Amino acid sequence: MLSIFYTLLKTPFYTFKYRDRHTIIVDMLKAIAKSRKGSRKTQIMQRANLNSNQLNKYIDILLRNGFVIIEGYRYKLSSKGLKFLENVESDVLRVQWRR
Repeated sequence: MLSIFYTLLKTPFYTFKYRDRHTIIVDMLKAIAKSRKGSRKTQIMQRANLNSNQLNKYIDILLRNGFVIIEGYRYKLSSKGLKFLENVESDVLRVQWRR
């Protein structure tokens, strides 16, 4: 009985109460990257699990920094945004290999 309790304590808890800005931006970029045609605001909001105020705030940041471009009413990743997303994913893989 006690050994089961210890194994439960050792398992990682991946539930976050709050996300940092970096995580939100990466979630948004992943949400945009899922569609080749581009993603609408509602799709990004649902996939990244954001409300409309957060979405507008972070979309503005991504647009000003050149990570995302607008084509009509859809948002697409720019080459800069794609490179950033690839770098983040490669960093995550490196961290996982260290464990």
